Amino acid sequence: MNNVRTAIVLGASGSVGGALVRALLHDGAFDVVITLGRKSLPEVLAMARASGRKVREQLVPDMTPASLTAATVAALRDVEGDVAASSVLGIGAGTANMSIDAHRAVDVELNVAFAHRDLRW
Repeated sequence: MNNVRTAIVLGASGSVGGALVRALLHDGAFDVVITLGRKSLPEVLAMARASGRKVREQLVPDMTPASLTAATVAALRDVEGDVAASSVLGIGAGTANMSIDAHRAVDVELNVAFAHRDLRW
């Protein structure tokens, strides 16, 4: 029986996502934390090093539903044990300037891609 626990977080660069990743790194319940995002998060990597925890980044520079699903599958390909997935992806300060379609593309379509039926959790 494999007791490795992995957390995967979509939206770690935002304020809520950052707080979640910090909590996961300090909690100790997870052996690995995987972040999915457009860019590297040096502050998260430094925090992981300082606390002796393991963080893996899966970069998704072209954040479309298809590329997000592919990146999520790739991130979990060699993971064994339990996986806890959290999406805290959302629109921040620019929400008022976005069309409803653009807002839906982030708040709905990307979250659906993250929870795609082909993923094993």
